[in-house]
Amino acid sequence: MNDAMQIALVVYPGVLNEECEAFLSVLSLMRGADLRTVGARAGSYGGPGGRQHVDLVFSQVTSPDVVVVPGGLGCERAADDPELRRWLQDVEDVAKFVVSSSTGSVVLAAAGLLHGHAAATHWLAHDLLRRYGSEHSGERLVVDGNVVTSEGRLSAVDAAFALVHRIEGPQAVERIRATLIERGEPLLRNRPWWFRALAPVVEWLPRRAAGTTKPVGPGQPAVTPLSVMIELVPNEAAERRRGDSKRRRR
Repeated sequence: MNDAMQIALVVYPGVLNEECEAFLSVLSLMRGADLRTVGARAGSYGGPGGRQHVDLVFSQVTSPDVVVVPGGLGCERAADDPELRRWLQDVEDVAKFVVSSSTGSVVLAAAGLLHGHAAATHWLAHDLLRRYGSEHSGERLVVDGNVVTSEGRLSAVDAAFALVHRIEGPQAVERIRATLIERGEPLLRNRPWWFRALAPVVEWLPRRAAGTTKPVGPGQPAVTPLSVMIELVPNEAAERRRGDSKRRRR
């Protein structure tokens, strides 16, 4: 990796392709970003929705500025992978930000990067998160110091924009959002209108069955796959946690 802002997107067997693409689409448009996929071995990893090619292996990435861990059906195996855990522990002190989506927070917890703090995660992963000493927050997006977690594939875009907002500011959010809307990315590529219309319901129904839904109140973003088209609403509580966090990067 070069002297640009180094962003490492972690891939592993079973990683969700759609969450990877959400982060890649948004973060690749940051100015000066050197965004690479990293994994335990060269080649590619398959998961729901497709495969992700590994640009660099862990030993080649020693000082990333940002670490991103998407979720996937292979999260439990990834959480038990000593090589992945050791790499996350090694880069924690140098990374300015650590980001995850859905079950990626389980991998962070297993490596000790959540330090027992509550995090957003997929509704199916609550027990897994608890196994590694953390609790689910009940929120779609949690910003805790330099750690950003989100609950599912649709909110992965929001997590990516939260990172952009903190690194480059609100103007960069607007610039990248406009570019993605023009391209029809990241979650809407090659998707018919009926899929876009039903996507919020698809995410809401299992949460309702699990009893984890709650009304959307003032200042809370709506659950929508078109995350790039909504305003990034500052979360005052999250900002206070950011200021108080012992893990805030100076």
